[in-house]
Amino acid sequence: MRLRYCYLTAAAGLCLLVFLSGSCQKAGAYYEDGREAFAVGEYETALLCFGQALDENPNKAEYYIEQGFAYMALERYEEAREAFGHAVVERDQELVRENNKRAWRGIGIAYYKEGSYAAAKEYLEKALAEGLLPELDKDIRMYLASAMECEGDYAAAAGVYDVLLTEEPDYAEAYRARAHMNYFLGAYEKSLMDYEEAIKLLPDNFDLYFDKYNVLGKLGRQQEQEELLTVLMEIEHPTAAVSYFIAKMHFLQGDYDVAVTGLNAAVENGYDDAHYYLGEIYRERSDYGTAVYHYTAYIEGSGAKDAAGYNQKAICLIQLGMEEEALKTVLAGQKLSDIWQEQQLFFNEIVILEKTGDYNTAYERAKAYVKRYPEDAAGRAEAEFLATRVRQK
Repeated sequence: MRLRYCYLTAAAGLCLLVFLSGSCQKAGAYYEDGREAFAVGEYETALLCFGQALDENPNKAEYYIEQGFAYMALERYEEAREAFGHAVVERDQELVRENNKRAWRGIGIAYYKEGSYAAAKEYLEKALAEGLLPELDKDIRMYLASAMECEGDYAAAAGVYDVLLTEEPDYAEAYRARAHMNYFLGAYEKSLMDYEEAIKLLPDNFDLYFDKYNVLGKLGRQQEQEELLTVLMEIEHPTAAVSYFIAKMHFLQGDYDVAVTGLNAAVENGYDDAHYYLGEIYRERSDYGTAVYHYTAYIEGSGAKDAAGYNQKAICLIQLGMEEEALKTVLAGQKLSDIWQEQQLFFNEIVILEKTGDYNTAYERAKAYVKRYPEDAAGRAEAEFLATRVRQK
């Protein structure tokens, strides 16, 4: 008799290496065990169980879909897409169409997480076009708009949020996301209105107040900025979140001595993002060694999804004469595919290569930079200078 096993952790409270003489004999039992393992973060275990379920019943679309999400949780995106693809069936039945929508959504998210935004949009839009399972549409639209944002198409992303907010008028995160798009489009009044709507829904989210403060600055409404800061500073027993927000306000106002005290307290309270602002202060003070320490703590502590810390750290490392470490930092930052920082990181890479004397590589990268950013006069000047150094060699 052939033995089949389902490997599950004792911590998950599931069966451990058992003969398939009970409930684990059936595909459905393996499937449920896999879902339980997935729910507690045991993704490798979940994969094994979904695989066992598919061995028992290779025609069950739900098993492939769950397998796809397990692969995705392990950042195995190509395998995830393959699993989702197996779930797609060309048949005009409601259940089949529902599974197709789930599978297309999964493929789109896998492409998004991999940084393939054009492909992500294709499959997310395909999922949206399927009218069933409207409860998935909010999540799909958020990913779709984010993919558009990552491609720099802020107007299109704002349009997706427009639709989403007609469907989900109380969704604070969508207001904040649209406010962000309007900010980068220069539509500051619209951005301000969205932040105010988000604040109504999430009055205890003080990052929203920080964003509102920035927009008020763009609109030249300094008095309202001061009023916003005053209201928060008059709170008798401020929470750690409020105190951190106030410290960031002092940073923006250039009141660094006060800001440092508050930001250090925020670090003690577990706000790793405060390291970034401390790094900015010490960089402004030309204390590059201390700045590098804080940027490093920001990157490592928060697991930053943006590349700002990498870029600023590299700038300080250049000032310290540590070009090789600066280049490693820039390249690490580029891997995050942060559209807000990618141009500066690209330019700084060229500068570092030049400083190390690698003119040939610097020139090749400079030509690529000019092709991508033809309107940047500094980039053109750098390419022209490097062209002369390459010829001299």
